Amino acid sequence: MVVEYQDCIQRHLGELGEKGLYMTIVNYLHTIVVSGYWKEEQWQSWADQLIMNHDELEDWVFDVAFAQSKEELCLAIAHKKITEVFSKETLYWEPDVVIGYYYLMFQEGRMGLSELFLRLIDEDDIASEAALFDMPEAMSMLNKAKVGEVDIKKLDELLMPLAKVAGEQLVAITHYYENV
Repeated sequence: MVVEYQDCIQRHLGELGEKGLYMTIVNYLHTIVVSGYWKEEQWQSWADQLIMNHDELEDWVFDVAFAQSKEELCLAIAHKKITEVFSKETLYWEPDVVIGYYYLMFQEGRMGLSELFLRLIDEDDIASEAALFDMPEAMSMLNKAKVGEVDIKKLDELLMPLAKVAGEQLVAITHYYENV
C-alpha cells in the first residue's frame, strides 16, 4: 500500500513540478493548523517556547504567538511559507498530510469514525488535490462508507502511511525549538 501511495504522490509531483515537495517548519505549522490537529492554545504555546528559549528569532514566530485564529496565523506565516526552501529529499503532498492528521485524531480518540468519514468525504471533491483519492481502493472504501459499510482494516491500510507522515511532521515541529 505504501508503494501505491508513493506512486500516486509521484504522479501528482510529475504534474505539479516542484511545488509539492519537501516542506519546512512553517509549512508543517500550516498543515497541522489547517487540519485542526493544533488549536490556538497549541500553536501559541509552541511559539511561546521558542520565544522563551531563544534570543533571536524571526518576526513570524512572534506573530504566531499572538495569532488568535487560523486566519491570523495564516497571515502571520504567509511570507515565510512562500519563501521556505523546498527539497526533493522527502516527498509528500499537504492535502494527504491533512488527511493523515485526521487519522491521528481518530486514533487518539479526538475524532469519531463518523466525523473521520465526513471529513474524508468532504476532502473527496472535485477541488481536492489529495493523492489518496487517485487510488481505486480509497474511492471504493469511501463509496462503501456512504452506504454504511466500514472496513476498519482497509481504512487503517489506506490511512496509516498518511498518518505516519503527519506523525513525523508532528515530531519535527514539536522538537523544532531544540534545533533553532
